[in-house]
Amino acid sequence: MTDKQTAKPSEAQLLLSQLLFGKQLTYALSGIARLGVADHMDATPQAIDAIAAKTNAHAPSLYRVMRLLASMGVFKEGPPRHFALTQAGELLKSDAPGTLRYFAMMFGDEWTTRAYEHFTDILRDGGDGVTKAYGKHVFDLLAERPDQLATFQAAMTSGSTMAGRAITEAYDFSSITLLADVGGGHGALLAAILKRYPDMQGVLFDREEIVASMPEDRFASMKGRVAIEAGSFFERVPQGCDAFIMKHIIHDWGDEQCRTILQLMREALPSHGRVLVCDMVVSEDPGPTPAKMLDIEMLVMTVGGKERTEEEFRDLFASAGLRLSRIVPTARPICVVEAVPA
Repeated sequence: MTDKQTAKPSEAQLLLSQLLFGKQLTYALSGIARLGVADHMDATPQAIDAIAAKTNAHAPSLYRVMRLLASMGVFKEGPPRHFALTQAGELLKSDAPGTLRYFAMMFGDEWTTRAYEHFTDILRDGGDGVTKAYGKHVFDLLAERPDQLATFQAAMTSGSTMAGRAITEAYDFSSITLLADVGGGHGALLAAILKRYPDMQGVLFDREEIVASMPEDRFASMKGRVAIEAGSFFERVPQGCDAFIMKHIIHDWGDEQCRTILQLMREALPSHGRVLVCDMVVSEDPGPTPAKMLDIEMLVMTVGGKERTEEEFRDLFASAGLRLSRIVPTARPICVVEAVPA
């Protein structure tokens, strides 16, 4: 053998090989989440056969997957073929605070994975993977798939629960009387804000099929303070509000569609009103950031959606008659991007 053939892999080769195996980790986490494995575990090691019996899984296959995830810190193995939850693994429990179970399930859903099959074509022509795979926009597709829509909404609700505390701790809502959460899903963010500000009233606004599936007890302790409205934010927004908030809505759409939404809000705002966009902001940091990762998800899954820089937000707001007034960071990667009438 030559020296080249017997040489150990370089650091660059090891790094790239590890990155290429990201698919295996995504599917491993998604499968474990879908089986509900973590719901049957705790910090006490259990035999793989017992875990498999509780989750109706094939024990030898389950062992190989959990062995991989244990090597990444999701589980802890010991004694041999026994596994316990780590702090990371706890986040795969259905009822864990800040659960990521539904995100893990969603990332393995067929509508997301088929979209990525078209990645090279996306790079060539700038289209999105969902339209290439199914011939329709992602939200139109999900409306036809109630089971996958339910998983998507559960993931969004858990995301809103995690973000809600960070947003309410970072941003002062005390001067707002009536706040509309546009594209507010099942109301987790609005509920968090109203709980912290008991004198505020709110409007939850989203598509008919979304608000119809909202948990009945979401605003149980806030009777008389919340109005529920169904509609499209491309056609109208709630009236009479002195502020609008949108979490992970603007990043779903291209500039033209966002401009339509923001112009409707601008027309409805009083002179002292404001628009609050809760999204990640792409910084000038050359290193890896959550915003850059999520930006690729938007590239593949949406028509023109993206994570924006401060300058891109500034230009987008200006095109809709608004002015970027400030960006308020939170304890999580999400920021509150505040705009006021220009």
